Amino acid sequence: MKNVFERGLKKVEFLFVKLKGKFPHITEKGKWLTNANGHWTGGFWTGLLWMDSMYNQSGIIDKTTALNQAKKLKVRISDNKTHDMGFIFGPSCVFGNRIQPDDELADMAVKSSYNLLDLFEEKTGLIQAWREPGYEGVAIVDTIMNIPLMIWAGKRSKDKKLFDTGMIAADHIQKEFIRKDHSVFHMVRWDTKSYKVIERTTHQGYRPDTCWSRGQAWALYGFSNMYRYTENKKYLETSQKLSDFFWRNTDDDSHLPRWDFFFKNNVEEPLDTSAASIAATGMILLSKLLSDQNEREEANLWKERAEEIIQALIKKYFNDNPDSYGIIKGVTVDKPRNSGINESSMYGDYYFMEALYRLLNYDKEAMTNKLY
Repeated sequence: MKNVFERGLKKVEFLFVKLKGKFPHITEKGKWLTNANGHWTGGFWTGLLWMDSMYNQSGIIDKTTALNQAKKLKVRISDNKTHDMGFIFGPSCVFGNRIQPDDELADMAVKSSYNLLDLFEEKTGLIQAWREPGYEGVAIVDTIMNIPLMIWAGKRSKDKKLFDTGMIAADHIQKEFIRKDHSVFHMVRWDTKSYKVIERTTHQGYRPDTCWSRGQAWALYGFSNMYRYTENKKYLETSQKLSDFFWRNTDDDSHLPRWDFFFKNNVEEPLDTSAASIAATGMILLSKLLSDQNEREEANLWKERAEEIIQALIKKYFNDNPDSYGIIKGVTVDKPRNSGINESSMYGDYYFMEALYRLLNYDKEAMTNKLY
């Protein structure tokens, strides 16, 4: 896997030169769509630059290069219309500050976390996903990935409200989104007058009663990371149950997920390799956390399962051709809207590389502790 990791970093370097400072988002017909302010995926691209700077194969990307890219995201620190703050500022500023301490990076990450406070609805205990017309009273399970930013920022700034609100929001995601079989709803809506939950449904999945695989991946990783930041054992136990559902519902031959688990083993429906990448790195984190608890057998189980997923991705979807797609092909961005089918995405690429990074540094806590 070291060879694959190094080849992935080479592609990051090639893309960096080609993009001239822009942020890649997703591909369209194999070509990257880019933007100047990072959209919700700018943190992943910056995280890849930080990763490359640590290994510094060619000298193209050094820590100053990664730092400069991270600071371009400063325009987003007051964006209180989206829940994506952890995605944007976690891999760019928290990860970056742990690699090369920088007060401005840390300050950006802390300030951005207050946007999640703005979106928090105390009467429901949930964080609104987007402050946009049509999304009033809407929360999504993806937010569990962003809450560790509040925990980190609360500790760093000694702001108890940030920390406590993050815990409340995580607890309510656990309560409102997870079904009895440990699959997840993608979206929960509350009535903006009574503040009672009136709908549990999906935004990017097949049906309200099915499970969108990337949502399950966000959840299993997110709850593991919440345990890492809080040492609250219930989050670790939740991640184990979510991971088990994910694993049992991947395709039998490859252990890769269809875009919605309703279509397990249905070759007529596309896979989502980004869900596989996110889940694999979440399982490796889960494995390490269990190992630290001396639960060796369970830890080995999740490490082996994550490796199976990664090997399946390498076998069919790893792409180091510098002229097309990203590091991983086969991403399904949004099947219900026929958007980004069999493409690449920055989150798919980042979490694939993070999974390899975690595996290569499995017993090196100083390295894995740097990650957001």
